[in-house]
Amino acid sequence: MSRAAGAPIVPGARLIFGLVLGAGLSAPGAVAAQDARRCEVPPGINATRPDPPGVPTDVSVGLWLNDLRGINDARQSYDADLVMLMSWTDPRLDTETLEDCRVPLSSVWSPRPTFRNERGAGRSFAEVVTIGPGGAVDYVQRYNGEFTSPLDLEDFPFDTQVLEASVVMRGTAPEELRFSVDDDTGRAERLSIADWKPGDTTVDYSPLVVGQAGREVAQVNFKISAARNRAYYIQKIFLPLFLIVMMSWAVFWIDPGIMPAQIGISTSAVLTLIAFLFSLGQLLPRLSYLTRADRFVMGATILVFVAFGEALLTTGLASKDRKATALRIDRVARLVVPALFAGVLIYAFLL
Repeated sequence: MSRAAGAPIVPGARLIFGLVLGAGLSAPGAVAAQDARRCEVPPGINATRPDPPGVPTDVSVGLWLNDLRGINDARQSYDADLVMLMSWTDPRLDTETLEDCRVPLSSVWSPRPTFRNERGAGRSFAEVVTIGPGGAVDYVQRYNGEFTSPLDLEDFPFDTQVLEASVVMRGTAPEELRFSVDDDTGRAERLSIADWKPGDTTVDYSPLVVGQAGREVAQVNFKISAARNRAYYIQKIFLPLFLIVMMSWAVFWIDPGIMPAQIGISTSAVLTLIAFLFSLGQLLPRLSYLTRADRFVMGATILVFVAFGEALLTTGLASKDRKATALRIDRVARLVVPALFAGVLIYAFLL
């Protein structure tokens, strides 16, 4: 089952209240400042679900993308500020004394949520829940840090990635919970990241399979699409390399008898290419497979050296009084090499 959440939405009052309230509770002792006697939860409630065996507990889960700071291709991860929203109803907490109380999460039953793919992300708020009318329980937690997510970079830099944020309900079987998506699921309108364009958020409830026995654990998977800003890479990689390749073709139109011009242009193209390839080290992801950018760079590099080799061949022939043969080779190269370059473009961007 999946559900698509639109791109930026206006955060609801509950989310805003949760953020403000959570910030206020992040300091030690904030919960204890209440009337401790009035907000005392009866013992034993945290041990069992509010519903009997065989009846799933309805749990609403939401994710608010507060900020996306960066996506790391090499580490297969992203740096984000995420807010987890969760609510359920526990009739055992439906008392006047507990209404509007903020109590420790550990004192009530909860699905025990945690991000499966977080990598050192810190929690900003205290682990507390708010009890509302009818035993409604609200939980808000904010995570700041790195989250892992598998990235498929074969289409780099024309790729669209899916950033995963997987919330696992520790020790809870899938049949014990019935999930729904919180209305505040979405993202902030303005995010820090500049080289990616975040899109929609989809949600599915595929359980997590753990252990060799194949035990299933309840899980909610939030998937945020993000498209890379390709204009930057077109300007920094493809356009300069395209011009270097075309510069190397100049030798096909220069008289093969003019050796200084032939060798000078060819050598300049090769040296310019080598310097450019060194600068690409900071732009291309280091992977065990070829991306579209790698295919283009590899093909363009081969063609520049082909032009260099052709210049050496024709000037050598011209120096041996075989200028007619050298001119025929030039005429053939004017057609064959651009055709090969068209093949490189097809291989890099269409196949």
